[in-house]
Amino acid sequence: MPTNDSERTDASRIVLVIGTLQGGGAERQISEMANYWVRKDMRVTLATWSGPEVEDFYSLDRRVNRVFLDVQMEPTAMLSRVRAHMRRVRKLRALLATMRPDAVLSFVTESNVLTILSSLGLGVRTVVSERTQPALHLKLPRLWRMLRRLLYAWSDGIVAQTSAAASWIERHCRKKVRVIANALRSLPAEPYDRQRLVIGVGRLSHEKGFDLLLRAFARIARGFDDWRVVIIGEGAERENLLRLRDDLALVDRVEFLGQTADVCSWMARAALMVQPSRYEGFPNVVLEGMGMGAAVISADCHSGPAELIDDGINGRLVPVDDVATLAGVMAELMSHQDIRERLGREASKVRTQFRQDLIMAQWEEVLLPMGAPAQMNARPGPG
Repeated sequence: MPTNDSERTDASRIVLVIGTLQGGGAERQISEMANYWVRKDMRVTLATWSGPEVEDFYSLDRRVNRVFLDVQMEPTAMLSRVRAHMRRVRKLRALLATMRPDAVLSFVTESNVLTILSSLGLGVRTVVSERTQPALHLKLPRLWRMLRRLLYAWSDGIVAQTSAAASWIERHCRKKVRVIANALRSLPAEPYDRQRLVIGVGRLSHEKGFDLLLRAFARIARGFDDWRVVIIGEGAERENLLRLRDDLALVDRVEFLGQTADVCSWMARAALMVQPSRYEGFPNVVLEGMGMGAAVISADCHSGPAELIDDGINGRLVPVDDVATLAGVMAELMSHQDIRERLGREASKVRTQFRQDLIMAQWEEVLLPMGAPAQMNARPGPG
């Protein structure tokens, strides 16, 4: 268990909690937040429920206090899982009692529920954040949905990524919600020439809709012999997607790259980026692709993409689960370099709108509402 540093007692102290730091949008955001705040001389602890055997995909500044709560979960035995969750609550509660932070921030529903329980009676400001559209997160077990409705009202603050998600939470959890979009991390310049390349980026899961991208590309592939598709990410649907690719006779045209830390270089050289999600919380990869100046096509799912893309101005929106329309829009943009370039130029303006220091100031208002110590504002974060 980490010990308090007797020096720097006037610096703000924040504990961040999430399941793991494996690849994913929530994991990327919380890692970037931790790194940003330690650069501002805040004392940051990032705790995961996982143990050290689960390797971190995202890098942390060496000044971030990395803690593994490390409680193993039984996959099926209900009583064993309940006991494991109780051990998780006790471990996080002990950490919070030791660290005595000014605030604790948790990401993702299950983690949020456990964090609220862990902090009860400790006098620690507790803020939780939903990272998807809860109305569409149908895989969440009924027990966790019930606990969310009961316990979110006990938190000191709730943050959602979109107004649609916030409205749902306010209706069902009887608590005011603050909307804070994802911050756009510091991105490199765009040094590459655009290639005849379509990329998709994200977890290989049903909700991300990469099966739709494969089916849409199959409809138009013969008319675009010099184009190829690269899908970046890992997940449970990998084998199903590989079989679908093979069934569609796209073996030589579509590559599954797996996870890579160098996503931005792919965004910088892709002529087109497609995000065909069935639902989203707030699509990090759409924001980053736009920031890298790519022409982006996104499904107009229930929340997220329409808050970033003005259709026909800085990207394209297509209906959810509509393969025919997606194929048509892909073919249009693949045929017209001038349209792709215009959309990309407009898209890159998100670098200003979602600048990290602007978004992080909103988080600081929620976590430290009475004002931060002097050290916190000693030097500005990166623009």
